[in-house]
Amino acid sequence: MMTYDRRTFFKTLLTAVAPTPPADPIHHLLQRISYGPRPDEIARAQQMGIPAYLEEQLNPQSIPDSDCDARLARLPILFMDRHTAHRLSDSQYRTYKALVQGFVTRAAHSRRQLLERVVEFWADHFNVVTDDADLLIYQREAIRQHALGTFGELLTATAKSPAMLVYLDNYVNVAAHPNENYARELLELHTLGVDGGYTEQDVKEVARAFTGWTIHNGVRSGFYFNPAEHDDGAKAALGHHLPGGRGIEDGLHMLQIVANHPATAVFVSRKLATRFVSDDPPPSLVNGMARVWQQTGGDIRAILRHLFLSPEFQSSVGQKLRRPLDFFIGTLRATGSEISDWWQLEQMLHALGQPPYGWHPPDGYPDTAVAWLSTSGLLTRWNLAMQLTHAAHEDPQGWGWGLRANLHEHIGSPQTVGELVDEVAAQVFGMPLGGEGRDAFIAYAADGGGANTPLTTRRRGRKLGSLFGLMLASPYFQWR
Repeated sequence: MMTYDRRTFFKTLLTAVAPTPPADPIHHLLQRISYGPRPDEIARAQQMGIPAYLEEQLNPQSIPDSDCDARLARLPILFMDRHTAHRLSDSQYRTYKALVQGFVTRAAHSRRQLLERVVEFWADHFNVVTDDADLLIYQREAIRQHALGTFGELLTATAKSPAMLVYLDNYVNVAAHPNENYARELLELHTLGVDGGYTEQDVKEVARAFTGWTIHNGVRSGFYFNPAEHDDGAKAALGHHLPGGRGIEDGLHMLQIVANHPATAVFVSRKLATRFVSDDPPPSLVNGMARVWQQTGGDIRAILRHLFLSPEFQSSVGQKLRRPLDFFIGTLRATGSEISDWWQLEQMLHALGQPPYGWHPPDGYPDTAVAWLSTSGLLTRWNLAMQLTHAAHEDPQGWGWGLRANLHEHIGSPQTVGELVDEVAAQVFGMPLGGEGRDAFIAYAADGGGANTPLTTRRRGRKLGSLFGLMLASPYFQWR
């Protein structure tokens, strides 16, 4: 019998192209609205049907989430008010650590998967990088709180957040010396887009509207409008007249204008479609989403509902490459691996090149395959897949790696290699594989034998960890 080891299997991956996954509508939906579908979630969606399951995910407050809540309770910093968080000793390091651990915990363990995916999208869209404790408050009270509300409410919350005020310099935007940084990014990145039809004069006028928006630590939220530093003269931007003699109303009015602008509806809809549908989404889908946007006043739930129930979404199977962070969370969900040491988690995220909240430019982490497809990037994924499975499985107590993988708990009692491959595939992909993909994994697990090869205790112990790892490293898991 031939030897079919991991080296042989990886050689086949080097020349592999993205396969076409099964075009099951329920599996496809859960692939995109979650970080990786679990068998129980697939079964629930099959029982409920796509519209009802999607509606449940669009209303996450209706979904019990006790396991995730219990895990989050171990991170009390996540729930501290702004003043308490700032008073912590070494607050910058401790709040950032809690924020990253909270992200990973929610993404890997929450049953409210669509909420977590949308929160990550808005965190990229309204990207902020700071070593200040205000990043924790920003992500909780601006991004998470408004992720499934209206775009206007979300936009206003980000504009008034101390983290955003500092990151884009609006806290020093005063009448005598207007600072245009926030105004420029508001138009270019947050709303209309670079081709949205605004002018340099519009940027200047928008900057004037936001003079006096600053920070005061005597206020609970940290946001303070200082009328003494506001330019209260009349303004004209984007075809709208803002009368003189007003104060904070200028900025609030401008946020309303840009939130409801037709160019904003198209620009942000295209970004949502790029994240959830394909790297080059069909114009018909983007235009349809923009119409819903304008009909509903930017209702994020309604826009997402249109996206996920559209025929364009249904025909996009296999067209999105997992970003590194998506791959990492998907691996944790598929294996149940637990990372017990912060240093290990931090090292893995940095090795992948996508630590949460670590993208310094204001445009957020890239969202298309071309930005992430590289030989070194794929090699890092393969190595990490084996570390979280084979290596962790060989060290069940986690003493050497700071992580544990109890892979035996995730499969039943398979008697043959074929049954083993099917059960592992159900955990990794959400459903068993068929065709050449299944045959390749069977050949590896059976050392060249067939699906009916008996699964001895020795073979199971020798192959289980690496079989998980190879499936996670395969193109079937990278693309969805």
